[in-house]
This record gives sequence, structure tokens and C-alpha cells, in this order.
Amino acid sequence: MTAPLLALLLTGTLAAAPWGPMTEAERKAHVARLSKEEIEAGLRTTPPDLLLRLSAQAIVALGPYQYIMVKQERIRGTLQGEQTIRTTIQEDPNAIRLEYLKGPSAGRKLIYNSTIKKNEFRVREAGFLAIVGRLWIPLDSDLTKNDSNHTVAEAGLGSLVRRLQLDQKRAGATLLVEHEGWNASGHFCSMYVLPDGGKGFDNAKTRVCTDVQAGVPMKIEGFDAAGGLIERYAFSDLKPITLEKNTFDPETGL
Repeated sequence: MTAPLLALLLTGTLAAAPWGPMTEAERKAHVARLSKEEIEAGLRTTPPDLLLRLSAQAIVALGPYQYIMVKQERIRGTLQGEQTIRTTIQEDPNAIRLEYLKGPSAGRKLIYNSTIKKNEFRVREAGFLAIVGRLWIPLDSDLTKNDSNHTVAEAGLGSLVRRLQLDQKRAGATLLVEHEGWNASGHFCSMYVLPDGGKGFDNAKTRVCTDVQAGVPMKIEGFDAAGGLIERYAFSDLKPITLEKNTFDPETGL
């Protein structure tokens, strides 16, 4: 990025850069006009809080959306196997649908709808457990802690970005950002390094790989101070969707 273009970004001019203060449609159009080298230069010189705000903006602009997620987490010291989940999200009011496609919980379906029950979700298991039918489960139930370090209500790209924003705000000037560049999927990756080896945070380091055109993270990896993997979320097939009547209905949608 040239010095004049960076100056425009810092002074807030509309067409300064793809991550500057502009509408989501304007940002996408501007990204399409820039070279990969210009995009990288801009990303390397843009404050992390601004990059996260623009990811939040891009997620809101999607409306209801869906993606395929492959997740892996370390739970009580043991790295679990990968799970593939079709994830459907409405950010506001918060509603979530998870359909487990592969992994230990394959066949499970669950719905969380904050407008119906704010502190519970409904689940229907597959196989032999399907005999018990649909169950209401508290968000903080011990049953859910065998499967994830996070509650069902924390699913979704918006929640992930808000977690990163909270970490960035708490760390302030002590947050280090190491830009790693483009990965094999064409996403730009940066490592966020938290202070004091991550003491008081979920992770010591968090790698965020962003689809610059879409404006959202497509892979997030969290590590402990020794470099061990704590959590990994990889997203694909991200798309806005039109909701069906029963998409988030815990009575008829499972």
C-alpha cells in the first residue's frame, strides 16, 4: 500500500482500503479492484481492532447464514477427534441449528432459540439414543462439557469474532499480532499473541485466517503457551440462506 493510500485509510476516507469505514457492498467492490499485494500491505498496517470490527460488519450483512464447520477441541487435557457440523445461524435474535454430519456425535441435531428458551437448547440424538426422543438441555449442563469447552449459544462466526474482540480489548497494547501471510486456501492468516503466556485468556495464541473477499474468518486455531492445540475451527461453504418456517423451531425442526 502506498503512503498516500495508507494516509487515506487513517483519516477515514471512504475509498481508502477494503477494510476502511465503508458499507459491506463498498468494501467488497473495493477488494475486487485491488491486487493481492495491495491487500496484504493494507492488512499488515491496519489495527487489529478495525479488522475485527469489519469482520463483525460482514457477518451482520450476511443475515441468516449457514456453513460447514470442522471442529476439534482439547477437553480436560485430551484432544478430541474432529467433528463435522452443518451450522445454521441467526445472529439477532440469536438462534442456532447444529446438524452433526461426521465424528463421534454423527446424526445428532439440536436447536437453540433464544426467543423460546434463553438458557436451554433442544437435542435429538441418533442411533440407539434416538429412543429417548427430543430433550431440553440446560446450556451449562455437565453433559455438554464432554463435547465442547463452549456452550451451544456460543456457536457462530459472530460469537467467535466477539471473543476475539474481547481478548483484544483486554490485552490492549500488550497484544502482539504476527502476520503470517496467505495460506493454501487463499486466506490471510495472522497470529494474535496474548500477554503472560495467555494467563486469564482461553488461549495463549490464536491464529485467525480470513477470507478477505467475504470479510470473515474461515479458520481459527487456539494454542497454549507451549504451542499445543486447544481448539480448531475450519469453515467452508459459507452462504446466506432463506430460513424455513421450522429452521429454528425446537418442536417441529428436529
